[in-house]
Amino acid sequence: MRTLVATVVRGLRARLLLSVGSVLLVALAVGSAVLGPVFQVAVTNSYLVTRLAEAPNALTGLSWVHTPAPGTGPAEAAADAVALAEQAGAGAGGAYVAPQTFVRTDETPGLGGLVRLATKDGYCEHLEVEGRCPAGPREVLMLAGDAGLTDFSVGSTFDVGGAGTLEVVGLYRVPGPEEADWWFDLSRFSSRTPTPPPSNQPYRPAPLLTGPETFEQLSGVGFEVLVDRRLEPPADLDLEGLDEVRAVAAAQDDLAALDLDVRGGGFETRSINDVDGVAAEVRAQQETARSSVAPAVLSLVLVALALLLRLLTAAADLRLPELALASLRGLPRRRMWSLGLSEPLVLLGAAVPAGAALGLGVSWLLVEAWLVPGLPVPLPWSSAVAGLGVGLGAALVAVVAVGLVLRVDLAAQLSGVRRPVRARRGAVLAQLALVAAALVVLLSKLSSTGPGEPDVTDLVLPVLLAVVAGLGGARGTAALAGWWTRRGPRDTSLSTFVASRALSRRREGTLVILPVTAAIAICVFGAGVYDSAGQWRASVAATRAPAAVVWASDLSLDRTVALSRAADPEGRWLMAAGTLSSTGPVFTVADTSRLERVAQWSDQWTPGTSPGEIADRLRPRGVVPVLEGARIGVEVDNRARSGDDLVLRLRLVTAEGEVRFAFLPVSPGTGTTETRVGACRDGCRLEGLTVGGPAALRTTVEGTIEVRDVLVDGEPVEGAVTGAGWGVSPDASAPEAVTRLSDEGGVLRIEAAAEEPAILQLTAGDLPAALPVVKGVDARTEPDPNAFSTSSPLSFPVDPVVEAASVPLLGPRGLLIDYETVSIDREVYDQDSSEVVVLARADTPGPVVDELRAAGLVVDRTYAEVREGLDGEAYALALRLYAVVAVLVLVMAVAALGVSTAVQLPARRSDAASLRVVGVSRREVVRAVLLELSVVLGSTAVAGLAAGALAQYVVLRTVTLGYAETLSTPALVAGIDPARLALLALVTAVLFGAVAVTSAVLTVRGARGATLRENAR
Repeated sequence: MRTLVATVVRGLRARLLLSVGSVLLVALAVGSAVLGPVFQVAVTNSYLVTRLAEAPNALTGLSWVHTPAPGTGPAEAAADAVALAEQAGAGAGGAYVAPQTFVRTDETPGLGGLVRLATKDGYCEHLEVEGRCPAGPREVLMLAGDAGLTDFSVGSTFDVGGAGTLEVVGLYRVPGPEEADWWFDLSRFSSRTPTPPPSNQPYRPAPLLTGPETFEQLSGVGFEVLVDRRLEPPADLDLEGLDEVRAVAAAQDDLAALDLDVRGGGFETRSINDVDGVAAEVRAQQETARSSVAPAVLSLVLVALALLLRLLTAAADLRLPELALASLRGLPRRRMWSLGLSEPLVLLGAAVPAGAALGLGVSWLLVEAWLVPGLPVPLPWSSAVAGLGVGLGAALVAVVAVGLVLRVDLAAQLSGVRRPVRARRGAVLAQLALVAAALVVLLSKLSSTGPGEPDVTDLVLPVLLAVVAGLGGARGTAALAGWWTRRGPRDTSLSTFVASRALSRRREGTLVILPVTAAIAICVFGAGVYDSAGQWRASVAATRAPAAVVWASDLSLDRTVALSRAADPEGRWLMAAGTLSSTGPVFTVADTSRLERVAQWSDQWTPGTSPGEIADRLRPRGVVPVLEGARIGVEVDNRARSGDDLVLRLRLVTAEGEVRFAFLPVSPGTGTTETRVGACRDGCRLEGLTVGGPAALRTTVEGTIEVRDVLVDGEPVEGAVTGAGWGVSPDASAPEAVTRLSDEGGVLRIEAAAEEPAILQLTAGDLPAALPVVKGVDARTEPDPNAFSTSSPLSFPVDPVVEAASVPLLGPRGLLIDYETVSIDREVYDQDSSEVVVLARADTPGPVVDELRAAGLVVDRTYAEVREGLDGEAYALALRLYAVVAVLVLVMAVAALGVSTAVQLPARRSDAASLRVVGVSRREVVRAVLLELSVVLGSTAVAGLAAGALAQYVVLRTVTLGYAETLSTPALVAGIDPARLALLALVTAVLFGAVAVTSAVLTVRGARGATLRENAR
C-alpha cells in the first residue's frame, strides 16, 4: 500500500500540469451540475419577489370600502376602517403593510358635471402644489388640468351640491410614479371629459382635495373610506409562503365569514387581487426556467467530461512505461487496474469536493449580483444528486481512459510510442450512430414551424452537432493530412510536408479537435442564445413602451395630439399615439413626423428601413394649409349650373383638435365670399373642401368651379390652393361627380358632371385611395367577413408599404398609420380607441413635463421599467446562465488546449531536433510547427463556429425565449448576428493563435541534438 501511495505521489508530481488540468475540469463539471438547480430555484424565487413588488397595487393589494354609520366623522370613520382592514387581512404576516385610508364623498353636482371631495392625512406633502394647501373648511385643491378646462385659477370659487361654495386655494398635478405607493392607486386622480352621444357621460373632474373640516360641514352628501393594504413581499418569500398570502386574499371573497364588527356601517371588498394569477405564472416560469437551465448545464458538463477524457488519456499515455514495467513483473490484471486508476481516483477525490464548493460559491456570487438583494441561496436536493452524478460520470471517464491504455499490447507499451491504428468497427458504428441521430434531430427541428417550450430535442441538438462537428473535423483533418503526405514533397514546401506528415502520424495532434470543437460550438450556441434573448426582450419592450416614457391620456386622440404639439411645437421630445380598432384591422395611429426623434424602434422590426424612411412613406404627400386669423374667405369663379344655390363648406381643425365648419355661399361668376371663424385665431388646418347645396346638402352640379385664393383677414394664404395636394376625398359618397381636378396656374379647377344630387368632396394632403401603413406580420388588412357589423368609420382600404415584425403598442397583429393620413377630413371617434398615450424622450424638459401633468396625464410605464421587468423574469434570469456557459467553455477549451499542447511538447521537440540535425533551418521548423497547429486549430475553430451557429439558428426557430407570449408579442428572430459571430471568431483566433505561437517557439527553443541523445538512452 505504501508503495502504491508513493507511486501515485511521484506520478502526480511528474505530471503536475495534467493533474491540475484534470482537477480543474472535474471541479468545473461538478460545480456546473450544482449551480444549475440552485440557480433555477433562486431565479424562480427572485422572479416571484420582483413580480409581486412591481405589480400595480390594485392587482396584488387588498382594498375595501367602508361606509360609516350616520353621524360618524371622517377621522373616526378612517380609524374604524383601519381596524376592520386589520381584522380582514389577519394572517398575512409581514407581506402586507399597515392599512392606509383615502376618504372621499359620493358624487355630487358641480363644475357642470359630477365631482368628489377627498382627503388623506398629510396629502399636501405628497403633491406638487401651485398656490397653498387648504387651511380651513371649504378650501380645496383642484387638478391643474381641470382648472384649464373650466377657466378656473387660484382664488376662483364655485358651488358644489351639499358642500356649498368652495374656494380654489391651489392647483395640484397628478402625483408621479414615485408617489404611487403612498396614494396606492393613481387612477383615482383621473379626470374624465364629457362624451358625446350615444354614451352621454357627464364631466367627472379629478377629486377636489381638502381637509377633514370640509367633510364635517357636508349636508346631504355621504362619504366613504377607501382602505388599502399594499403587498410588500420580503426577499425570502417563496411559493410556499405565497400560498399563505393567497389564502388571505381569497378570504376577502366572503367577508361575512370573518365575523367583522362593522358597527352599523358597511364594509365591502373592492379587491381585484390577482395573486392567484401571479402564482400560476411563477409556477409556469419555474418549469420553463428549469427546462432552459438544463441545456446549458448539460452542455457544460459534457464538454468538461470530453476534455477530461482527453487529458486523462494523455496522462495514461505518459504512464505507458510504468504500466509496461508492472506488466513485465507479472502484476495480475486486477492489480494493473488498481495501479492505472490510482491517480485518476485521487484526482477525483480532490476535485469533487472542490467542485461542490465552487458551484455553491458561484451560485452565491450570481445570486448577489443578479437577483433580489437579500435573497437566500437555496440548496435543493437535486443539486447534490447532480453533483454526485457528474462525479460518477468523471469516474467512468477515468475507467475508459485507463482501459484504452491497458488494451495496448506489451510491445507498444515497451516502445512508449502510440502508432496510428485503424479505427475499430464498434467505434465507427458509434460515430455513424451519432451522425444519424444528429441528422434526425436536425431534420425534425427544421420541419417544425411553430414556437414552443424547450424540449428534449433542444437539449440534445447543440451537443450532437458539436460532437459531430468535432468528429468530422478530426477525421477530415487526419484524412487530408494523410492524402497530402502521400503526394510526397514534390509539389509542396518542406514545412508543409513536415506538418502534414506529423498530422497524419501523430494521433495526439488531431485528438484535441473533438473536445475543443465541442467547446467552441457550445460557446457560440450559448452566447447566441443569450444575446438573441436579450434582443428579443428589447423588441418586446419597445412594443409595449415605444418611448423612454409613456404617458397615459384620458383625452381623445385628437386632443392628445393637439396637446403634444402645443407642449412641444418643434417635435423634439413628444409624440402622441393611440390604438384604434375596426371590424378587422387594428391600428396604431401615431404622429409619425416625430417617430425618428422620439420613438424606440427595434432594428429587428424593419431591417434595412429606418424610422425616418418609414415616416416619409406614411406621411401625406401634400402639405395641409394652416389658416390663422378671424375672417376666412375664398375667391371663387363659379361657372357651374346647379339645382340649388351652391355652398362651399370648409373643414377646419383647431389647434386643440376640435373640428369647425365654415359655410360660404357661392354666387355665379367671380367673387369673394368670407365669414368670421373665431376659433381660428390661433390657427386652423384646412383639411376638407365640400361643394353642395344649402348647408352642404346634395344637389346637381354641372360645369366648372375655380377656387382662385383662400383668404385670411383679406390676405391670400400661400400654398392653400397649389401645394396642398387637393384631391377627391377617399370617403367621397360620389367620387364620379368630379370628372377632372387640377391646380395649374395657381388655380384649383373643379370640373363636375353630377346629373344626380351629389356633394363634391375634396381633401387636402394628396392622399392615395389606399392609405399607406406599416403592416405587422400577423396583421389583417381586410375587414373581417364574419364580423357582426362592417359599419366602422375606420373601414378604408390600406396599402402595406412596409412589413414589420412588430409595430408599437400592437406588435405583429397591428398596422401602423400616420395620424394626419387617417384623420384628414375624417372623423376618428373615441369609442374606436382603446388606448391613447403620449410618448416622451427621457430628456424631456421639466416645463414640457409639467404641461402634460397639468393636463391630467400620468406616467403609465417607461421603457426602462418594461425592459427591467422582462430581464427580471425567471426565464430571462435563467438564460443568463448561457452567458456563463459561453465564458466557461471557452476558458475550458483554451486551458485544455494549452495542457494538451504542453504534453505533446517533448515529442514535437524530438521531431524538431531530428530536422535540425539534418540541416533544416530554424525558420523552416517554426513554420512547420505553426502550420501544423494552424491547421488543427483552424479546423477546430471553423467546425465549432459552424456547429454552434447552426444549432442556434435551428433551436431559436422553434423555441420560446420568454414567457410573454401574447398577440402583441413580436416573434423571436432566429437569424445569426454576423457581428457577434465575427467577434467570437476574432476572440477564438487570438486565443488559439497565442497557443500556436507559444508552442512553436518552445518547440524550436528546446530542439537540440542533446534531445535525441537523451531519448536514445
